[in-house]
Amino acid sequence: MKRTQPSHIRFQIQPTVSHYREPLVRRLQASKQFTYDLVGRFKNSEASTADHIAEASAAVLTQVKPVKTSSVGPLWWEHGHVAAVWRGGYDAYVLEGRIYTVSAWVAGLLGKLRGRRVLLWGHGWKRPESGLKLRLRLTFYALTDGLLVYGDGAHQLARQYGLSAQKIQVIYNSLYSGAQLPEAPLRGDSVSERPTLIYSSRLTTRHRLDILAQALATWPSELTSPRVVIIGEGSERERLEEVFAQAGVQATFLGAVYDFDQIRSHYAEADAALAIGGAGLNVIQALSFGVPVIAESGNRDSSPEIEAVIEGHTGRYYEAGSIDSLRNTLVSLLAAPEEAHRMGTHGLELVRRRYTAEAHAEAIERALQHFLER
Repeated sequence: MKRTQPSHIRFQIQPTVSHYREPLVRRLQASKQFTYDLVGRFKNSEASTADHIAEASAAVLTQVKPVKTSSVGPLWWEHGHVAAVWRGGYDAYVLEGRIYTVSAWVAGLLGKLRGRRVLLWGHGWKRPESGLKLRLRLTFYALTDGLLVYGDGAHQLARQYGLSAQKIQVIYNSLYSGAQLPEAPLRGDSVSERPTLIYSSRLTTRHRLDILAQALATWPSELTSPRVVIIGEGSERERLEEVFAQAGVQATFLGAVYDFDQIRSHYAEADAALAIGGAGLNVIQALSFGVPVIAESGNRDSSPEIEAVIEGHTGRYYEAGSIDSLRNTLVSLLAAPEEAHRMGTHGLELVRRRYTAEAHAEAIERALQHFLER
């Protein structure tokens, strides 16, 4: 008999119910294909106070059941998942796919024993693995019915390590809704008197901005040096402000900015965005406003969103750790505003196809339907 009621999903928002998950949460709540009981952590408990990610608005948080997490070192127990799988009542359970979360292991095993469909949402593989960690991850994934991953690289590595293509689905990621995106790059193709670079991310040791200060401190004297706008808060902020000041580089540290209109206005002034060190959703944020991204090549800390930086198409890469390479890449891009505008246009088109909240939710629901039909 054909099912007439929407499938019922217990769905954990990953990694936390943060401010940037609001558009996705709202889109999932509006689904006609599935009904969701949304759960999630409200705070990134692994981070220090300075590196905390702001949670979603109160209106969104009231729609999500909080998940309490207990930890011993890297090992976590997320309360409620095991009991939910034991009780049943859902067509599928989507959990955070972190291999050091013990409760996810137990829930996956219990799902096998009780005939529940347990899925994981996470990075999968951000980089190649071998040895004990690879065996541990493969064992973890074997306990569950499927994986929802952020990028094509994780899918390729999964196949390389022997997972069936049917067990892994790429859902990408999101930051804004499609309605928030501009029709064209905000900057346009005009040339300002002084170029502007923008960096937006948490200021942690994962994001090594020292190299940017060094690259700009040795800027060619015959060229106008760019100014830098830095959006973000974190444990490294005070040290970095001193680094840029000592280098004689004009850098405006704005701290954390969450207001969309303010963020949009800053990107409207930017000629290029920077992903120094490990890249993540800062890539999607920049491309969402039509700003090309200059990113570090081959950084092991980069998240799957780095795939959106396509050399010569949506941005440029510089050689990891090389001050000269970063400076030369910046000089080259800033000298070609028409080329930067073209890359910004392509980046905006890519975000519309893959990285809006609507595209993200549609990919999640295609993946869920895929696993429910297996």
